[in-house]
Amino acid sequence: MVAPQPRRAANPVPRRFSHSGPRRFIQMALSAILVVVLAGVLLGADRGEPGLERPTPLADIGWPVRAAFYYPWYPESEHWATRYQPSLGKYDSSNPHILATHVAQARYAGLDAFISSYWGPSTPTAHRLPLLLDTAAQQDFHVAAYYEPESLPTPPSSSELGQHFDSLYQLAAHPAWLRVAGKPVLFIYNIEQEASCRAVSRLMAANKGRFYLNVKVFDGYRDCPNQPDSWHQYVPADRYDQQGSDSATVSPGFFKFDEPVPRLARDLERFQTDLRRQVASGARWQLVTSFNEWGEGTAVEPSLQWQTSSGYGSYLEAMRSVYS
Repeated sequence: MVAPQPRRAANPVPRRFSHSGPRRFIQMALSAILVVVLAGVLLGADRGEPGLERPTPLADIGWPVRAAFYYPWYPESEHWATRYQPSLGKYDSSNPHILATHVAQARYAGLDAFISSYWGPSTPTAHRLPLLLDTAAQQDFHVAAYYEPESLPTPPSSSELGQHFDSLYQLAAHPAWLRVAGKPVLFIYNIEQEASCRAVSRLMAANKGRFYLNVKVFDGYRDCPNQPDSWHQYVPADRYDQQGSDSATVSPGFFKFDEPVPRLARDLERFQTDLRRQVASGARWQLVTSFNEWGEGTAVEPSLQWQTSSGYGSYLEAMRSVYS
């Protein structure tokens, strides 16, 4: 924030100094500037201006951190192909009202944060991330990014990784960015050749210790010489997954828009059982896959297929009953 400038004096100070001499004049001028700056800071703080806010580390709240994977990629993703009908209709992820509703629904369910899909600079997910952060800040909610370019057929080069991390780290100064142990959190999705110890070392080199990294697991991940801060699994066709004390993840179901039968049938009672198991696990990261991945049919967001009188839907109500 730029401190407000004093009004120009009606009678400017003459060029010639008074009998007190130059030193006295300089001291008085510096004192006046200090008063103006302090007043501006206090006024800004009183108004709650975003530039003066500071991130609140979720570590202060204490473990576990409860978060859901979030997808700000509509209407582009699969051209909105899905087997279910969101209560909000087939929305645009750039709509601030939609984002505000999602954040309110997540808070109702007992979540601390969204882990928002990010496919690199110049993509719709990158353009919408600042808007989601601004919306989250208004409701005392948090957001981390889920860095997914490591799953591309041609993953980013080491120099591109560094550039991507640099731009994300600048954005991570936002007060709503999820922080743990004083660091902004970044989740990593990797598959095939990037699901390897070599890829983890490359990620950590690009990171330079800036982000708290939570990386998707793969065979042999515990044997990697370079270990990130934490690990998670992303397999929504499995009802429950636990990676020691690092993470426990639950899924409501998996029914992809272009597959004839579900890989994981929806069962509300089973979902509640898995949520209770997740809470009892004591895992630091307690994750839900997903909030709104409609193409794969893993959403817990309200839908006409599981609507309730409260408007929040049976899956968010189940999460609220267990998490609270």
